[in-house]
Amino acid sequence: MNSQKQLPVQHISRKAARTSRKWSTIKCSRSIGDFIGGDLVKLDLGQWLSDVEEHKALAIYPPHEGGYEGRYLNRLVHQGYHFLDLSARGLGDPETTLTKFHPVCPPHVGKQPIARWYFPPEVDYRLSLLPPDAKGLVVWIIEAKVLSKAELQFLALLPSLRPRVRVIAECGNWRKFMWTPLKEIAGLPATQGQAANK
Repeated sequence: MNSQKQLPVQHISRKAARTSRKWSTIKCSRSIGDFIGGDLVKLDLGQWLSDVEEHKALAIYPPHEGGYEGRYLNRLVHQGYHFLDLSARGLGDPETTLTKFHPVCPPHVGKQPIARWYFPPEVDYRLSLLPPDAKGLVVWIIEAKVLSKAELQFLALLPSLRPRVRVIAECGNWRKFMWTPLKEIAGLPATQGQAANK
């Protein structure tokens, strides 16, 4: 008998709880890019090409998962650019490696004599090998976040020393693919034309 009285009371309390509950709509800030893929719907390749031609040296911030920068690299390949891919961790002094004859000492492992070989400037050597119909050379430097400010300043000024060269430096990571002029990251003043555009 007690169990029969308790069942309706529990049933009523659940029913009362259902009727007293207020339903509210939840707004989420989702867009179509979250379901399709943000990289597929971004229409910024035209801006990318114009910024590469205008600034000539860019600092990029790709996402951590990688793969996004290949889309922008392929667009430069279609424009006629050739690439020199380098890692900043093994680069040494960028000015010496890219524009001057520089010595390289291979490890001797204790048995061979210590040797020193001289290599030609990387940029000048690659420029001499470009086909006549090539638009230029893109020096793409990964892990550029380990470079000092002086080294970034040289990379930002490299296109003024070699007019057919463009520099792309991966200076960090972000949630989406972003880029900015390398002169801003290196602390160099903008040129007169760039200051007028801002």
